[in-house]
Amino acid sequence: MSHVETIELQVKDLEALKAACKENGWTFLEEQKTFKWYGRWVNDFHGETAAYKHGIKPEDYGKCDHAISVPGASYEIGLVKKGSAYQVVFDAWGGGGLPKKIGSGAEKLKQSYALAVVQKQCKRKGHRIREHRINKDGSIFLKVAW
Repeated sequence: MSHVETIELQVKDLEALKAACKENGWTFLEEQKTFKWYGRWVNDFHGETAAYKHGIKPEDYGKCDHAISVPGASYEIGLVKKGSAYQVVFDAWGGGGLPKKIGSGAEKLKQSYALAVVQKQCKRKGHRIREHRINKDGSIFLKVAW
């Protein structure tokens, strides 16, 4: 089965994404032009997040500009350049293992990337993050020293 989808996340800062990957023990595969997925489109997923509904043609499934490997998952995440940002694309079929590792809808990826962007912005402005934690409900708590 193929359930290739994309999420509402525009990756504009690859360095922040690399930091998020490192924090989670994932491997950022720079310049890797393919990502692992089911391998063929069988026209079996038509949800709102289906990649073909967001400008990615089924014949381009598996193609990317960069990829992310997640330990314990047999499928990978692809990053496809769209204008000035990257679109996140992956096969969300449970058998590929990604939903268990990055969350349904890739919540862990979105959260980790957002945190890395904020941390980078704080550092650039001369602020220190004294404490951060991710609460059980998924919310992020940061203490920033001005």
